[in-house]
Amino acid sequence: MSFLGIDRCHAFVTGAAGGIGSAIVEELIAAGCKVTAHDRRPSPLSPSENLYAVQGDISDEKSVAACIAQAQQHFGPINILAANAGITDESASHNIWEQSLEMWESVYRVNVRGTFLTIKHFILAMQNAQKETGEELSNVAIVVTGSECGKYGQAGHAEYASGKAALQYGLVTTVKNEIVRLNSKARINAVAPGWVDTPLIGDRLDDPRELYLESQGTVALRKIAKPEDVARAVAFLASHRTAGHISGQCLSVDGGMEGRIIWREEEVLGSKSQVSNRTKSSDSAAPALPVQVNPPKPENAIKIALSVDFDAVSAWLGTGANPENNTSDYSAGYFSGIVGVPRLLKLFAKLGISDKVTWMIPGHSMETFPEQARAIKDSGCEIALHGYSHEGAEQMTAEQEKDVLAKTIELATKLTGKKPRGYRAPLYQLNERTISLLQEHDFLYDSSLCHHDSTPYFLPKNPAPIEPIDFSPDKKAATWMKPSPRFMDLPKSKMVELPCNWYMEDATPMQFYPHTVNSAGYVDVRVVERMWMDRFLWLRQEIEDGRDDTTVFSLVLHPDTSGMAHIIGMIERFLRQLQSFGAEVEFVTCEALAQRWRDEQQRA
Repeated sequence: MSFLGIDRCHAFVTGAAGGIGSAIVEELIAAGCKVTAHDRRPSPLSPSENLYAVQGDISDEKSVAACIAQAQQHFGPINILAANAGITDESASHNIWEQSLEMWESVYRVNVRGTFLTIKHFILAMQNAQKETGEELSNVAIVVTGSECGKYGQAGHAEYASGKAALQYGLVTTVKNEIVRLNSKARINAVAPGWVDTPLIGDRLDDPRELYLESQGTVALRKIAKPEDVARAVAFLASHRTAGHISGQCLSVDGGMEGRIIWREEEVLGSKSQVSNRTKSSDSAAPALPVQVNPPKPENAIKIALSVDFDAVSAWLGTGANPENNTSDYSAGYFSGIVGVPRLLKLFAKLGISDKVTWMIPGHSMETFPEQARAIKDSGCEIALHGYSHEGAEQMTAEQEKDVLAKTIELATKLTGKKPRGYRAPLYQLNERTISLLQEHDFLYDSSLCHHDSTPYFLPKNPAPIEPIDFSPDKKAATWMKPSPRFMDLPKSKMVELPCNWYMEDATPMQFYPHTVNSAGYVDVRVVERMWMDRFLWLRQEIEDGRDDTTVFSLVLHPDTSGMAHIIGMIERFLRQLQSFGAEVEFVTCEALAQRWRDEQQRA
């Protein structure tokens, strides 16, 4: 079960082709819902087993009834209604005495009549479903969305404000009192988005939001809500587990900006050119405000050890070597450097975590893609080693492995100006010899093993290999019936192991390697996203239950995989979900994490 507890619920979302509507659909699917997306326009989201799209006119009762019937036929009874459809004219600014009757009726037809019809037929469908089964549907919830101006009022949007106010304070309250006659736990609430970062309708230069943002600079931009913020509020209210008995309420999602602009900038300061000159003047500009004052992080915050293996072409030369590899295969490696790296660097900068990421770079990639390697270094990240040509330990002699490590240390030191302190074995293929060699070079940490999945540990000094069993006919069973060395009891080194595993990386499920046995490549990104989130939420629960050791959430990305167009959006969505936990998480480089953990153990 997900945290929201709405797994397998059927949600019906109107206005689903818009910016907020699409975000609501994606949020509910990520929470485990089956979603019917309704709009007059085709859905921009990719079809999936959990998404069904219907098209219709929300202001036409026959159309609404038919679409709800289609939804029930496809996914079964509807538990959740997200009544999100609505229109407004953001490109114009009219006082109420300037409103035309045509404009008023157009907005009323969609925003009020349409929402009423959707709620009416949702409740009728619920009533019929309950008659058939003889019991109440579970988790019945209605969430209406409407502009913040419907709550506070706003000059220039009188028709929209009045219509939405009628919904949020009239229809919502009425339905709250009536729906419980049919379902004792059913609830209805509203979400009032403030200024949301969605595309403007039209491109008028005197758009009131544009003028205000220009006058306020980047401070205002930081306060604007994103569609995802509204979607999370909808998901919260849709969940009986999280929202409890909340009903008849209106939650604001405004980022600190309620949208109550009574006077536009040009009405106070003059023309747009005067506004622009004012904001560009250093002596009259508003003082800069800090982006965020971060609260102190709790000692037991989950450490997000995000790393990127920049394998590129080298992946096809070492562990991925195959006599059938061809130019098309190598091309995926070039995509990694040419497309994948810039996309990930842009994403990390957008999320403000560039200097909290560890890039594991093979020497071959440093030399084949020098511009990308420098861009990675310039992002402020940590750079660690990952072989030269992605060689597995068993592919090399001891002398070859020594030469590879010496060469890659030299390349990384030349790139960054300091000796690397971390290592990940290509394809996690290291052996006892590798561990001893890393210790000889005084590496701080390795990140290739999984004796644990979320807690660092010290690697043993010069560990002995585990011998494979010889099942030859002349061998007696007594020769192999003996325990392996107890890893936890061996003498410890000073080198830290930061655990990772196959389930916390992108390539294995989502990258297709034609000549690799365990290649998948066609797994839905949402399956992987949910697996990662389930893992995170379990670790989080462990902390709530009193676990006090260091909790590490490792995540390994590859530019050739996560850089692909159908995957990078999921990566951004997942990382933003982690960031939404605030002080409960801390993004940290592998070097900083390993050093901190080793210092703590030595003080203990």
